[in-house]
Amino acid sequence: MKKYFLYFIIISGILILVFFFAHTNPVKKNINVLKSVIIAPVVTPAKSFTILIVPGHDTDTGGASFKNIYERNLVVDVADNISTLLNKDSKYKVIVARNKQVWNPIFANYFIDKERAILDFKNQHQVFNKLLIASGQKKAISDSATHSIVDQKTAIELYGINKWADENNVDLIIHLHFNSSSRKNMNLPGTYHGFDMFIPESQRVNSVTSRVIAEDIYKELQKKFTPESNSKHNSLFEDQSLIALGASDTLTKPAILIEYGYIYEKMLQSTITREKALEQMAEQTVAGIQDYFH
Repeated sequence: MKKYFLYFIIISGILILVFFFAHTNPVKKNINVLKSVIIAPVVTPAKSFTILIVPGHDTDTGGASFKNIYERNLVVDVADNISTLLNKDSKYKVIVARNKQVWNPIFANYFIDKERAILDFKNQHQVFNKLLIASGQKKAISDSATHSIVDQKTAIELYGINKWADENNVDLIIHLHFNSSSRKNMNLPGTYHGFDMFIPESQRVNSVTSRVIAEDIYKELQKKFTPESNSKHNSLFEDQSLIALGASDTLTKPAILIEYGYIYEKMLQSTITREKALEQMAEQTVAGIQDYFH
């Protein structure tokens, strides 16, 4: 009996020692510390932002002109400058909708392959928007500018861009334009000068964010350029019917339309001053985009 009791004491002592070393072993502690150093914390990558730049009008038709200067070409130059500047920062992914010759294949193919779907998309939104206005859930607001009636090809392009932008999670759409004015002699400059900007009317689903971004860009443009002289207050206007901004709620993403100036303005007439002006327009636009996304 004494022998078994002795065995019990010895075995119990061994178990106690094993337990003690298992929990106080400095080597084990060092391994745990080493593991905590080697295994780095998971770092969530910064969000990237997709910016869609849409030079106004088509590759060879439409837009303002003065002598041998064409809006549809100027806006491509500004778009390319914006793209070059933004692409220096890896957080931005920039898509330019067209160049001076052709549409970006992304959109050229989309307009063809999805033509019926785009027209159905347009019609359904227009019908629903009219029902909302008729029922009093929304109000029809007069626009501050007169807009041209678009043909079916242009409608497919503009509504198609809206549809594609929402489907592909674009963070911001900017449409680029230059202005013109009616005058007796179209070969002479007009009286209006300066830039203006258009954003979705306040009832639109994308209005709030569009305004915040537009105000940042407006502030930066104002450092180098004068707002339109035809404006009573500032030249940032809400608009309900511009397709580019999501007419009939066809766009949920923020959208802005910029008219950088009048096509006949002096800064655009000389090759040297024009190139410099287009570069500055892009620089100030990018500064405004960065103000918002930073």
